[in-house]
Amino acid sequence: MAPPHLSSTLSVLTQREPTSPETEVRTRVFAWCSAWSSIDGKLPTEKLREIVTDGPVRMATDFGGHMTVNVSLGSYCAFWSSLVSETFCEWSLMIDSPIDVTISGDMAVAEFDTRLQGMTHENDRKSQCQHSRQMFEYARGVWRLVQEQTTIVHEEACL
Repeated sequence: MAPPHLSSTLSVLTQREPTSPETEVRTRVFAWCSAWSSIDGKLPTEKLREIVTDGPVRMATDFGGHMTVNVSLGSYCAFWSSLVSETFCEWSLMIDSPIDVTISGDMAVAEFDTRLQGMTHENDRKSQCQHSRQMFEYARGVWRLVQEQTTIVHEEACL
């Protein structure tokens, strides 16, 4: 049997193997972390909006001594944008562990560690470890973030 003709990008894209739901969720986690990185010292909220659900989203962060809870992407972005821009002039969020994914019907849970790192306004590099647990819902053919719980490793906190 002859191999398929691959002279165009379209033919390559249309002959892709389907991906597993676990791989799709991991891709969304990578997209979330990538979108979290600053652009000109700002949190790119529009990039994050592409990943979350259209409905309510629950975001909780445990700082060790206190906790914040946001019930919309807008309040989450306002809180985090202010916090990270007070500390950093530029920052990025990197995945720092394997991403464990569990799927049950149209819901998925992803657990992983991240490292928030950046350059402070005083030109010092700082970073902190965080553990995240994200819940996604499969709706209209796409996995959308509906909940996130992040715990910051207290010993390494820089925010």
